Amino acid sequence: MANRTIRTAKKRDAFLLALEDTANVTKACKKSRLARRSAYEWRDDDPDFARAWDEALERGTDALEDEAVRRATEGTLKPVFYKGQKCGSVREYSDTLLIFMLKARRPEKFKERTEQQHTGKDGGPILTATVTKEELAEAVRSVRDKF
Repeated sequence: MANRTIRTAKKRDAFLLALEDTANVTKACKKSRLARRSAYEWRDDDPDFARAWDEALERGTDALEDEAVRRATEGTLKPVFYKGQKCGSVREYSDTLLIFMLKARRPEKFKERTEQQHTGKDGGPILTATVTKEELAEAVRSVRDKF
């Protein structure tokens, strides 16, 4: 049997802290030196660990959201170079992040607005008919006979 990671509170806590820090299971496993397979087995076997996993991932995702808002509203400093030398910096904002945040937080106001309507002749209802194989074959024969 292959070597298995022994379940310890230290391993558990290291993984959960890394998961909260990265919001990424693969990176959390590497950072905490825990095999992904072991992490998922622990999750499947232990409801308390599964709950703590979900909470850590939620906190990590909250941090990502906070960073997206910061980049959209406060921007980031980008260096400016002239003839290979840094001569200053410029603050860049992310309009794309701002758009996504507004759509997520206020969908009633910022969602995409497309509308499709399908109607039949003169705006009436679409009429459908049920045709048997035999009726369809007869219709094809009659059209074929005309040519």
